[in-house]
Amino acid sequence: MPAMDQARSKTPLIYFTLVLIIAVVTALVLINKCSSDNSVSKKSKESAPSAEINLIDDIHQEPETTPEELIGKISEVALKANEAGDVQPLLNLLGKNNLTQEQARQLGEFVSRSQLKLDPSNPFSKVEGHPQRWSLNLADKSKIIIDFEKTETGKWRIKSITLPEKNQESINGVGNDHDLQGTTTPLGDQSALIAIRQFLQAIKRLDPAAASKHIDSSQISYAKLAGLCIIFEEGEYELLEDKALRKMFLKDTSSGWLVRLQSKDTGKNAMFSITSKRKDINSPWLITEINLDNLLADYTRQFLDGDIHYSPLIKNPKGGDTLAIYFDLDAKDLTSRTKRQLAIVADLLKISRDKKLTISGHTDALGSDPYNLALSQARAEQVMRFLSENGIDKEQMKITGYGKSQPRLPNTTASGEDFPQGRRANRRAEILLDF
Repeated sequence: MPAMDQARSKTPLIYFTLVLIIAVVTALVLINKCSSDNSVSKKSKESAPSAEINLIDDIHQEPETTPEELIGKISEVALKANEAGDVQPLLNLLGKNNLTQEQARQLGEFVSRSQLKLDPSNPFSKVEGHPQRWSLNLADKSKIIIDFEKTETGKWRIKSITLPEKNQESINGVGNDHDLQGTTTPLGDQSALIAIRQFLQAIKRLDPAAASKHIDSSQISYAKLAGLCIIFEEGEYELLEDKALRKMFLKDTSSGWLVRLQSKDTGKNAMFSITSKRKDINSPWLITEINLDNLLADYTRQFLDGDIHYSPLIKNPKGGDTLAIYFDLDAKDLTSRTKRQLAIVADLLKISRDKKLTISGHTDALGSDPYNLALSQARAEQVMRFLSENGIDKEQMKITGYGKSQPRLPNTTASGEDFPQGRRANRRAEILLDF
């Protein structure tokens, strides 16, 4: 009996030990599982994109998203960027196609100086007088203006961005006269100024396609847009830092502006004028007239030895404007200059795939008729080939060669002497954008 009692007394101890072992093993298993889960979670978080990056997809992929929701998302990311001192998430959200390098740099400066703080009582608001224009309202009372547009698929996207003035004296290099100081706050109708600024910004980027969004295409030819970009590029024109944009008049539905430039190459000033109109206060401003007479005169005087007939933009006898590129004597190959000009034309044509253009080749009067006819055809073919290699469908283009039959200027003087300027202007290809 004593031995049996002793065995019985050990039984609870054995059970307790087994339970303890099981509990320890279970705890170890649970701890290992939790550790594994945390590791997986951590890896998932490390590999997952940030919320700010996801917002890019939201902005471009949700057709039901409204401009108000988009500006709300932008304000959230702007606030986080300002607090973190990291502008990259905001740049990603806004999209590189909507920002110039100068704008990206300026936003980076705002964030680095913590100047992108929003007005807590009114972080964003709708701009009166424009159906899809909103503003991010900064704490210092300046504004970032953002225009939205609806695509053909029903999705909303950013159309353009206007940053606040630098020191309240200019808007991204487009200065103002004394009547326009502090234009980040309403002054009569700021939307007219913003539209002109956006147009000039596109021209400065040599982007006639973007500039075309701000014109009345029934009044302004695409040839004039391409010609203006070519003049800016070749003349290395920059907007004046001080009072680059002067208001001539500003009414409810019409406005006039004088644009003042300076050539980086010569340091000399030039100017041209712009007129814009809108149907009513709820309609967007569209440019209806661009007078380039003064700018063309300055451009040809400074860069073409005063030969206005060698201009890239010429008057079409049937009305409107035609682009012209010029060739050396007996040459059919494109120069580096003409290739730069045609690259601008190609960018413009890509937005109008259903439109047609006519390319005509011409020569001076030297040489036989068969030789000149073949040479003029070859010049037109070279232009078409370059445009085709730069993404333009050959079906959009019609070419023809006229030889020496359609001179722009006489090849000789009235007394029969050689007229070099006339012959130079006649060695050309003309591009008629039949839009």
